[in-house]
Amino acid sequence: MTEEKAQHIVSQWIKYWNEKSLNEYMDLLSDDVEIVSSLTLRLIPESNGHLKGKKILHEYWDLVRKKLPNFKFEFSHLFTFDNKIIVHYTTFDKRNKAIAILTINQNELISKMEISYI
Repeated sequence: MTEEKAQHIVSQWIKYWNEKSLNEYMDLLSDDVEIVSSLTLRLIPESNGHLKGKKILHEYWDLVRKKLPNFKFEFSHLFTFDNKIIVHYTTFDKRNKAIAILTINQNELISKMEISYI
């Protein structure tokens, strides 16, 4: 994956999240998308921090929006490796740092998100 393509994917990922454009955000994801996240674990303990499928993630992000209305991303930098984009960003009014590993499939959609908050 080129740096330019990675920048494009990440800029859309952040833009649509911050604009609360959930449908456009979901368009960046594969149907079988997975998320592994400490935030998921906190909000839905029975998930063990892991959710799979676009429909379930849509419902989860509706919940995140309701519980954390100021939850926004501010991009810091990214790295690429094969089909992965490693994104460093801040959240919650710049109070928390996060790292996301986005796995990109052959259709240039995000198929997995592994997110850790620092």
